[in-house]
Amino acid sequence: MTQITTGSGWTAHKLSAGTLHLQQSHDQPKGLFRIAERINPKRAFLFVSTVLGRHIPVSPAAHRAALRTLAEKVSPHLLSGPVFVMGYAETAVGLGAGVFQELCRLHPERALGYLATTRFEPSADDVWFRIEEPHSHASDHSVLKPAPGVLHDGANATLVLVDDETTTGTTFRNLAEGLFAHGARFGRIVLVTLTDWSEGAAPSGVSGAVSGADVRAVSLFQGAWRWRQEEGVAATRPPEALPAACPIWTPSCAAAFEVARRGLSALEARNLFEAEIPRIAREADLENLPSDSRILVLGAGEHVWTPFLFAEACAERFVNTRFVATTRSPVMQGETIAHKIVFPDHYGLGLPMYLHNVLPGDWDAIVLFNETGTAGLPRALLDALGRVAAVDAEGRVDMLVRRSRGAAA
Repeated sequence: MTQITTGSGWTAHKLSAGTLHLQQSHDQPKGLFRIAERINPKRAFLFVSTVLGRHIPVSPAAHRAALRTLAEKVSPHLLSGPVFVMGYAETAVGLGAGVFQELCRLHPERALGYLATTRFEPSADDVWFRIEEPHSHASDHSVLKPAPGVLHDGANATLVLVDDETTTGTTFRNLAEGLFAHGARFGRIVLVTLTDWSEGAAPSGVSGAVSGADVRAVSLFQGAWRWRQEEGVAATRPPEALPAACPIWTPSCAAAFEVARRGLSALEARNLFEAEIPRIAREADLENLPSDSRILVLGAGEHVWTPFLFAEACAERFVNTRFVATTRSPVMQGETIAHKIVFPDHYGLGLPMYLHNVLPGDWDAIVLFNETGTAGLPRALLDALGRVAAVDAEGRVDMLVRRSRGAAA
């Protein structure tokens, strides 16, 4: 990928399918994202966050700092009443949960709840409504009916919508429309992103879609983008399906370590998971490792918040702890995605999934959290990782080792 400075703060990034032009002012923070090429006919480029922990392993401290800064930016925009936070599957499930947790810390007196969209439904009866994300590799989102104590709305309530980035604002608009169409009401809406490329389109689009709602937007970074498609270059085709490597999985919304698809209350944000951390560390054989050991904690798909909390706890002892998650997002290997492991998905859908920028030999220990259990860890992934401690939805830990060469599949 070639980068050229073109003046007026614009840079041109030459990709295989065209040229991405970006504008950012000098006072914007540096190093928050890198550019990669998507394997997606809808959009050929991807802004890869360096603090999210989805495509690039991140230190828990760097991720926590981003969460804290976003929550502090949101705080002045909150109305006097309760707060309802939502994140987007799969990329912003953990980001939204983290902003929610930080808001709970800043406002312990408030009624707060958190709910993320999902692509996995326990049953049709559990679904509140569905939306689409037009430019995504996986466009359908389901919103499950919130558990008691999660949804807080009303004239003095604030809706906080969290995503990793926004370019057009359409995804924000669709979720806000869905909430209002299904009876939820809020006095104010705050849009939260790591990087905002919408040039004001995100808040104005949401305001127009929900009858002039009071909409604010906060981010760590703001910029502008333009895409110029290369003439004669065909759009990339989406990856082909893979044979399913496990039975089709259906969430229960009951297992202790499963993604909280029906939401989290403020009490759960404060008390979730801490008591289990020492046991998992012990059963994952981390107790006797020296403090300079390199520890990699992996989330899987939507299952990222609990793994991040574990990584954060590990970092208190192991300074070289990093966190990253597997993803459904198909990205070309290159400068930003230097290494890529491809494997059948964790859920039995026959979709390719990816683990980016992980060389297993760089780590002294790998702990992988996967809510679908060892059945949802395909052999292609395990063989690439080598030795891994796998934590399932019930919190059970299994030590798994790469099969010997020539062993049967």
